[in-house]
Amino acid sequence: MYRVDRNNFYKHEKKATIFTPDYVSEFLYELISPYIKKSAGMIIDPCVGEGSLLKPWKRDGYEVMGIDIEHQGFPHTKVKNYLEVERGEIDKKISLVIMNPPFNIDSKTKQYIKENYGGRPLLPEVWFAKAIELFGSKIPIAMFTPYGFRLNQTDMSKRWLKFVNNEYPPITSIVSLPKDVFENILFHSEVLFFNMPDLKGHYFVASNPENEQQRFIAPKKKPAFA
Repeated sequence: MYRVDRNNFYKHEKKATIFTPDYVSEFLYELISPYIKKSAGMIIDPCVGEGSLLKPWKRDGYEVMGIDIEHQGFPHTKVKNYLEVERGEIDKKISLVIMNPPFNIDSKTKQYIKENYGGRPLLPEVWFAKAIELFGSKIPIAMFTPYGFRLNQTDMSKRWLKFVNNEYPPITSIVSLPKDVFENILFHSEVLFFNMPDLKGHYFVASNPENEQQRFIAPKKKPAFA
């Protein structure tokens, strides 16, 4: 089991692609789709992978598009390094950016980030800043991120100041995730929502149906005194 808190990530990166569980994608879709009209524009995932986050939207008739550095099976994938996409290159109106930014990156992207964002930035913030650059600060965004994106800052932290000075849009809602939400990794993470004022302030993701079934069929232990 890989633990981010005990493995120095920058020295011992997790060499694996971490996919979003389908039950979490369905939960997010049920939560936010009532506020996103099909006619409002396209749903985009800039690190689409196999397309888990977009599949519920596509199934129900939304126009969707994924971006990824390599094609991993989702049919509506633009194969390109998202950080190299230029403003205006995506000519369709976007109604929602939904993303689970990468846990590890290729050497070329790492060098690009070092040159443009500094030595060791938090990767979700890089993807977040790019979304704002491409689609504007008022675009609705749903983003998976470690707790450190929101917490553990000083009043002079660059990210803190960008929120305080309204360079970044305000966080309008949070979904808490269990730390074992991703397979074979323990990781404190959450989903942050931006520019979605109709949502409640906080939610807990629904339990994994597989775990619920295991709890239901698990035999009851006899009391120690029996």
